[in-house]
Amino acid sequence: MRQPQLFGTDMLEDPYPRYRALRAEGPIDWDHDLQAWIVLGHERVTAVLKDPRFSADKPSIARANFPEPELQPLFDLISLNMANRDEPGHRRIRKLVSHAFQRTAVERYEVDIRRRVDSLIDAGLARGRMDFVTDFAVPLPVMVIGDIVGIPEADRAKLKSWCDDYSFVVNNLFASITKERLLQGLDSTLTFREYLRTQVERLRRAPEESLLSHLVTTEDAGDRLSLDELLMNSLLLLNAGNETTTSLLSNGLLALLHHRDEMARLRDDPSLVASAVEEFLRYDPPVQFLGRIATEDLELQGKKIAKGDLVIAVIAAADRDPERFQEPDRLDISRSDNPHLAFGLYPTAGAA
Repeated sequence: MRQPQLFGTDMLEDPYPRYRALRAEGPIDWDHDLQAWIVLGHERVTAVLKDPRFSADKPSIARANFPEPELQPLFDLISLNMANRDEPGHRRIRKLVSHAFQRTAVERYEVDIRRRVDSLIDAGLARGRMDFVTDFAVPLPVMVIGDIVGIPEADRAKLKSWCDDYSFVVNNLFASITKERLLQGLDSTLTFREYLRTQVERLRRAPEESLLSHLVTTEDAGDRLSLDELLMNSLLLLNAGNETTTSLLSNGLLALLHHRDEMARLRDDPSLVASAVEEFLRYDPPVQFLGRIATEDLELQGKKIAKGDLVIAVIAAADRDPERFQEPDRLDISRSDNPHLAFGLYPTAGAA
């Protein structure tokens, strides 16, 4: 039996040769170290994400591993994140969040985003150097998502700290995480809840044209997000617009540096930007995998999966599957047939 070891430090620089070797042995297998099923092929990853017998309720695994009463409030809050909800709860929250995005008219921020980009580039020119990740890919998403959500600029540094603590917890629920880090995540999440409460009260008194304001007021047949649903899904949006965007920008530039011909094509034809972004998402996605839990005994690709088993759908491996993509290890910024799974089965709530 093979040992995938998907989360070793040696996988950080380039996980794709390992994915390729594992996928060649079969699209699904058991990882003894992780005590989880690893799914790598595009067809099977799609099947897992579509099948309601595989639950997105990841906090249930965390509860089993960390039964201490003082940690349960953290798992209660994480379970309100729509990414951790099954139907119909996922659809309900997603619908309300999507309505709020539609009311926010994100496109009106284009001028401000260009201004933010120009200011970061100008600062690099003034210094005579720029570290793309530190000086551009990290600060830009914080600025932009802060503008769109409506977080006062003076609060964004502490907000990023809270989000980083929460993100670490969510990203490591299936890996080796300590009780101390979980408590730190709980403390940051509760601190953010109190901060958000004051913002919600302010916006109820004086609504504004921001995403957070629209999240507060958006209704669907009389239904609204509760304060804690607002909290956890605001954290989801802030993280999605922060950490994952940083990774997308960084991975995209790295891919172009490794494919100079594609960089030249993009410079010569800026109309390729939209398809290039989709290709960056396929080629090296910001999120490498999604976790699911089997809700009943079932069989997948001839493997008997027991109720309660953890299933890790490796979307980054699925998006390099040669059975679905032509020349999957080649960056092609004009790729047209590109059903990547970078966002799972659905586009992000704020997709244009």
